[in-house]
Formats: sequence, C-alpha cells, structure tokens
Amino acid sequence: MAQQISDAVPPALRTVTVDAAKSLGPMKALRGVNSGPLPWSDRPAVERLSDEVEVSDRTGYRSLGADASAGYRQANVDLVRIHDNYGTGDIYANFQGTRLMADGTVVPASSLNALVMFPNLAADPSHPANYNFGPTDRLMKSIYDIGGRALFRIGASAGERSGVPNAFTTESDFEHYADIARHVVLHYNKGWNQGFHYNVKYWEVLNEPDGRFDPLKYYKLYGKLAAAVKSADRDALIGGPALMFTHNGPDYRESFLKYLRANRLPLDFWTFHDYNVDAADPYLYVRLGEDMRKLLDSHGFQKTSIIMSEWNVLGINPELLTLGGRAAFTASAIIYMQDSPIDDQTFYMAPNLFGEDGKTSNKMGQALIVLGKMKDTPIRLSVQGADTYGFAVQAGKSADGQAINIIISNYEVPASLRGPRPTGDRIEGGGYAINLLPRRAITYERNDGFDLRVTGLEANKLYRVERYRISDVWDYRLLSTVTVKGSALKISQILAPPSIELVSISVSSSQ
Repeated sequence: MAQQISDAVPPALRTVTVDAAKSLGPMKALRGVNSGPLPWSDRPAVERLSDEVEVSDRTGYRSLGADASAGYRQANVDLVRIHDNYGTGDIYANFQGTRLMADGTVVPASSLNALVMFPNLAADPSHPANYNFGPTDRLMKSIYDIGGRALFRIGASAGERSGVPNAFTTESDFEHYADIARHVVLHYNKGWNQGFHYNVKYWEVLNEPDGRFDPLKYYKLYGKLAAAVKSADRDALIGGPALMFTHNGPDYRESFLKYLRANRLPLDFWTFHDYNVDAADPYLYVRLGEDMRKLLDSHGFQKTSIIMSEWNVLGINPELLTLGGRAAFTASAIIYMQDSPIDDQTFYMAPNLFGEDGKTSNKMGQALIVLGKMKDTPIRLSVQGADTYGFAVQAGKSADGQAINIIISNYEVPASLRGPRPTGDRIEGGGYAINLLPRRAITYERNDGFDLRVTGLEANKLYRVERYRISDVWDYRLLSTVTVKGSALKISQILAPPSIELVSISVSSSQ
C-alpha cells in the first residue's frame, strides 16, 4: 500500500511517477560553471573607456571579493571554465580605460594586465622567467581543491584589446603564440617551470571569435594551437570555437569545419554559447544541441563531443522573470540536457551566486546546490509525467540503492515570450545581427503542483523522506521530514511555478 504525504489536493496537479527499480544507467554530471571559485579580478558594473564614454556591463555583476569555494563544494561543481577572470587565466591581455570597483573606487584597467601569464607578448616563450604563473596557479589550485577540474580557455577575457589574432601578420606570429600556449600546457600538465600535473583535459581556442576576429586568422591559429597542445600532452583535447552566434554561419560553422577536414586538424570537442535571447525557454538548449550534433555529423565529426561553454537567461526583464524564475529556468534547463546531445556545460557564471562570504547562496546558487545533490545519486531512474515546456523532473539513486533524490522544477515561460516573434527570428542591435531559433507556441495545463508516485521501493524497509523547496517565497529550506514504510510512496503537493522541489528518500537507520 502506498504511503501518502499530502496537502489539500486541487484538480490541477501533475501526475509524476518514478520507478526506483528501473535504472537507466549513469547520469551526465552537468555540474560545470564559468570562473572561480576565487573571486574574479574586480569585474566592473561599468567600464569607463574615457571621461565621456561609459559602457554598462550586460550582466551587472560586480566582484564580491569572496572565495566561493564553500559554495562550489555545496553545489558539487566538477568543471570550471577558466574564462573572464580578467587577467588571471589569460595568456596575454591589453585592458584599457578605467574600472569601477565594487568599493566605488576607480582604478586603471591596466592593473589587470599584470595578472596575465605572459605579460610581454614579444618575449621568448622558452625562458621560464618570462611567465607570470602565480595568479593563475592560485586559481587552478582553488579549482582542484574543491574536487573540480578545469576547462582552460586559451586566450583572454572579454573586453581586452590586444587584437589577437587579428593583429598577427606573419607565420611566426601564430607560431610564437602557439609556443606560449604549449608551455602553459606543459606547466599545468607536465610540471614545467615549477608546475603541476593537473592533467587538464579540455583546451578551448579563444572565446567568441565569431564576434570579433577574421575567420581565416582564427582557423590558422586554431591549427597552430592544436599542434602545440597535442605536442605538450598527447592526451589533451583541443576544441572550440566557443561560438557567440550559433546560427550566424557559415564562417565559424560550415567553413571552419571544412577547413579542419581539409587540413586534417583535430576537433575533440565543439563549444557554443547561448543566452536565450528573447525566449527564456529552457528546452531551447536541447534544440540547439540537436542542431550542433547534426552540423558536426554532416561534416564527419561524429566523435566530437559537444560542450555548451557559456549559457544563462540574461537580458530578460526582471519584471518578466524573477530570481526564483531564473533559478527554476536553470534547473529545468540542466535537467533537459540529460536527454540532449550536450555532453557537458559550464554555466555563466558562478562566483557571484554564493554571497559576500562565498557560502551564502542566492536562489540561483541554491538551484545549483540542489542539482549538485545528484552527485550522491548518479544512477538515473525512470521518470514519467514531465514535459518539455518547463515542468522538468530528474530522479537518481545511489550506487548502493540506499538513497534516492528527485528534483521537480516547475517553470513557465513568460506569456509575452511564447509563440512566434512578431518581427521574425532575426534580431539586430548593438552592432550585431543574430539569427535565432523560432520560439515555440506553449500552453500550460495541470501545472499547479505534483502528484508524485515512487514505486519499486523495498516493502520491508523504513524510508526517511525529506522535502526541500526554492521559490520566490522560499529560500532553499527543509519543508518536512517523515518516516514511511512500504513498496510505494505518494506525495501530493501544490508547487506553483516558478519553484523547485527536492524530494530526498533514504533508508532509515531505525529499522
């Protein structure tokens, strides 16, 4: 007989079934982020280019000056893309203008240039003294200290103005830069120059070159860097192109892939970015992943993995999408990625999500913590009752079968963002034109909560059942704890969107 834990049950609950006896194999981890856990180098809310010109930062993030290692551990972050640490993690950079710091002071942006790994781009790459590894060493240590691993973006953070590789004019320019990168790989993977043996797997070539760089120069630099990385560590993987515009080809899509095939260059992983412009649809990433898979397969890259190395739901008016809504969007998106061609992801970004002390998370950080619970229950279970419109469900059990975690994320796309765009799927502005996937026509039914049935439990065992919730009303908190016995469990609850519910089931110690 099923054990029931219920509120008053309205007629619009979603029936959800989890079969604890039906395993679907291991889950993808999908616990990656951009930057941190050390605080990035004073990212400004406003960049002052001159006395007359200021450029607002599109994210509005400011450095909190906190080490977020505690928050990263809570979220079980396992992959950190080294990007936008502003000097730290950059091979070379030329930041200009001034920076408005979190404490209100204004400092020269050139102070960030002192943090790069190779401060004098013209220097000899073979001389250890020409490297400044200290800041990046500390960042790398913070990543591996939390049990994570690095996705190392070769290049520089956004906003720098060195012009690499557009400024390169000779073959030796490309080879010189590649030789620097080779020594970076040797430092972090082979111990060169008082280095380490981190065995960094992923080496990504530049960031969003399709928004800034001559494509043929990118192709050439990619080829040189691929050879350099592989010569330093034959087990390292090389990838890119970290697309800003996923459907603005062909230069950084079809033409790039044809160049790689013609020149027999490796593409171990393919990276792209998307910020859900004018859609706020968490299932969009599944559609993008499917498009990327078809693109790669059609050009003979069937074995190339896919990593979405930047994503978020930025640019949507807070009146349309609250912080709780963004948390539920993030949870639903990551759950949907389990059934997509996306092999891994690094959310942009995370150091700002865990508070001024690095361990007091906001709702977005809380969503990552809930998703991180799946590390303890990595064997995926069969789920029925979810949809692709925002009501996402994920369930897993531990290797010993003693624990089950179920995440229910109830998210709704804002009404004004459903259905076709009135002006079409090409948006122009800010010097860019972006081709977007068409928006979906979406209607919602039975979305007030869930009627959860967990079957396949062992009849003779006691189970401790805990429920946690995140919403606009609730910060991540424990709602209830009960102990039940039986082969099936029923939980019926109102869960108005946007909300996230974690149901944690474990074998009770008091049998």
